[in-house]
Amino acid sequence: MIATLRAEFRKLLTVRSTYFIFLIAIALMVLFEFYGLGIKANPDELTRHALSDNIAAGVQNLSLLGAIVAALMMSHEYRYNTIMYSLTASNSRTKFLLSKIIVMSVYAAVFVALVGVFAALLNLLGIKAGGHHLVAQTIYYNDLIWHSLLYGWGYIMAGLLFAALLRSQVGAIAALFLVPGVVEQLLELLLKKNAVYLPFHALDVVVHGGSITRQHALLVFLAYMVGGWIIAWVLFLKRDAN
Repeated sequence: MIATLRAEFRKLLTVRSTYFIFLIAIALMVLFEFYGLGIKANPDELTRHALSDNIAAGVQNLSLLGAIVAALMMSHEYRYNTIMYSLTASNSRTKFLLSKIIVMSVYAAVFVALVGVFAALLNLLGIKAGGHHLVAQTIYYNDLIWHSLLYGWGYIMAGLLFAALLRSQVGAIAALFLVPGVVEQLLELLLKKNAVYLPFHALDVVVHGGSITRQHALLVFLAYMVGGWIIAWVLFLKRDAN
């Protein structure tokens, strides 16, 4: 298992898309956190919760990019046919799949932490550069950290799951855009208040609150993740590698 984990970490750190996508994330933070919410900030919106709200918004808006990295980590195996070498190097398909989940969970924690730090710094620099006055801030660190981590981890695990189920790079990335947006919005018209039990709606409740408790929403999302990964695991054991 240790050797498989090392191999997966090596893949993550040597693939150019890992760094390229993070550079895109930084560019977007410069645009929105530094310029939009900093230099061009509305002084009336610079309340005592402004900084924590902007950090949380940065993490939530950029978690999709982290999910794309996760989708690429899995789908690259099929696109470039490295799955054959990966499975040959590991004595268990289950260990291989588990190692992907562990490595991307670690990546999720690092990604969210870096985005949070950069978002805070860029936002503060933008506010100062814009000549605005930021009142003393009240930050509930436990809520901010855990909600951000759960949201980022949830999206990144979803990206990895879509790739494991679809085994297609285009399909996995398309699902990341369509399922949380178009698909769940259409289902919301049908389910109305019960739409909160859809996976990405539930994940939003974990951060923003809603008609059910955050703990209940987290259990709903985890139920989707567990069910999805059981299906992905069974299919991964039974399907051909190529």
